[in-house]
Amino acid sequence: MLTLLVIFPLLAASFLALLTYGKEKYTGPIVLAGSLITSLLIAYASFSSYGKIQELGWFGISGYTFHITTQLLPLNIILVMLIGIITPLILLYSMGYIDSKMERPRFFFEMGIFASAMLLFAISGNFITMFIAWEMLGITSYLLIGFWYHKEHAPYAARKSISTIIIGDFSMLAAMLIIWSSYHTFSFSAILAAHSTVYLPIAMLLVLIACFTKSAQFPFHEWLADAMEGPTPVSAFLHSSTMVKAGVFLVLVLSPLFFKAGLSELILSIGMISVVLGASNAISSHHIKKILAYSTIEDLGLMFVAIGLHAIIAAVLFFIVQAFYKAVLFMSAGSIMRANNEEEDIYKLYGSSRRKSLYVPMLIGVVSIAGIFPLSGFFGKAAIDTAASSNIFAYAILVIIDFATSAYIFRWMFIHSRKNSKAHQSNYAQIPRSMICAGAITSALVILAAVVFFYISGFLSYYGYSASLPLSLLDSIIETVAVALGIALSYKLFVLAKPTGAIKTRLYYALFNSVLVNAAYSYIANAIMYFAEGINVLDELIYGFFASGGEGIVAISNKLRLIVTGDTNNYLIAFVAGIILIILLLLV
Repeated sequence: MLTLLVIFPLLAASFLALLTYGKEKYTGPIVLAGSLITSLLIAYASFSSYGKIQELGWFGISGYTFHITTQLLPLNIILVMLIGIITPLILLYSMGYIDSKMERPRFFFEMGIFASAMLLFAISGNFITMFIAWEMLGITSYLLIGFWYHKEHAPYAARKSISTIIIGDFSMLAAMLIIWSSYHTFSFSAILAAHSTVYLPIAMLLVLIACFTKSAQFPFHEWLADAMEGPTPVSAFLHSSTMVKAGVFLVLVLSPLFFKAGLSELILSIGMISVVLGASNAISSHHIKKILAYSTIEDLGLMFVAIGLHAIIAAVLFFIVQAFYKAVLFMSAGSIMRANNEEEDIYKLYGSSRRKSLYVPMLIGVVSIAGIFPLSGFFGKAAIDTAASSNIFAYAILVIIDFATSAYIFRWMFIHSRKNSKAHQSNYAQIPRSMICAGAITSALVILAAVVFFYISGFLSYYGYSASLPLSLLDSIIETVAVALGIALSYKLFVLAKPTGAIKTRLYYALFNSVLVNAAYSYIANAIMYFAEGINVLDELIYGFFASGGEGIVAISNKLRLIVTGDTNNYLIAFVAGIILIILLLLV
């Protein structure tokens, strides 16, 4: 199967990386070469297998054969090509970032398996194939988030991510059981073509919960910020084109089923809450990578908002453009941290404007995420704003979010762009070339991605989405004004005022609700633990009751055995006594 063959070069290169201990300088190039070959195969398969659904028999039970099913419909092609473009760039960046020789084989192996799992997910054509990739993504993300296990918080962050994601895993399994009992198939195309059943809303609600956990939506969003304990290339990969996009992608693929199940309002509501929570935490956080992590929660929320509004093409457009600007921003963050002795507090970072080859790509990413014309981020956000214009409440919130996003992302850039007289604290000249080149190429893609706006409607028309992608001039002007006001506020507060540290006022604590959410997680976990302990106590009581009863019956039977002596006279007396007792009971 051609669609499965695209994964093998990267998969083989990943396992080959494990054999390079002692020759670690070859590890990165081997996996990078595997990813480039995979990218070429993706391009070839996208044309030769376009629109095809292929099945490979796996195993059979009671006459039914379970299949590994792959498909290359337009949505699959979009995701698989994003992965094919982003993966080599992330690996190129990693070649300069991972400077410990002993860590290189393990890191590139895990990254290769992670990318392979996402590729398998991207071409999945049924729930079986999807769930295999889904679980591989969870396991490899756990390994990568906790990659630096010697750090104090990395193991905790990895456990938190896998603990949250496993909720979605059980939810997905339950949904698959309901779907099987209702449709007797796991094929996406067959289920989409079938008539709705009474159990469809329950099944799709369970699938939606799983997607929310994977894509870090409220109330499962906080694991994504803690995942910043992993290496920066992992963060860039995770937030641009891999695991956090999995939930959004699955909802896009199965969107007709979610609409039939009447879940549009729920998708819209959760998306709006996540957008607000992501933006408020990004405004108040001062961790250079967590600000970007919270902005990813906001971005993913915007995608769900668009889906909830049935603006599928707008959601897909933003799905594409977000991948490039988020990748370049994380690459820039990693380079800035490297030049400042791995410092993470933006108020303690300086001099990012010293090296123009770093600063210009970062500026392109910042301008795009803010939504400034003519970069790709503008088209993505304007399309969603236009889709929301019929819902005045949602539209008002999105305009405020446009203002907030430009304010916090320019705050993010202005603060670490400051010059510092203590030159020894910054060493931008020694940032490896591979890291700079990867950022520069990705920033060029941020600019080029704007053309997607003009072609996405025609491309998706094959998949049944015949509606055009509207872009209102009035909505674009309103967005631009909101963005300009956000930039002006950020410039006034963080350039003219020259702050030296975060000002922790009551507003700060109101916006930085991460602490409250994590406290709620702890409370819920403790409540579940106490409930489990109560169940255990009840179980012991029930066991003790039946055990005591059993012991009593055994004791009685032991006593009764003593009267079995074999004496016929005793048996005759007992028989007569029994007859007399029965007669008395009948007379009474």
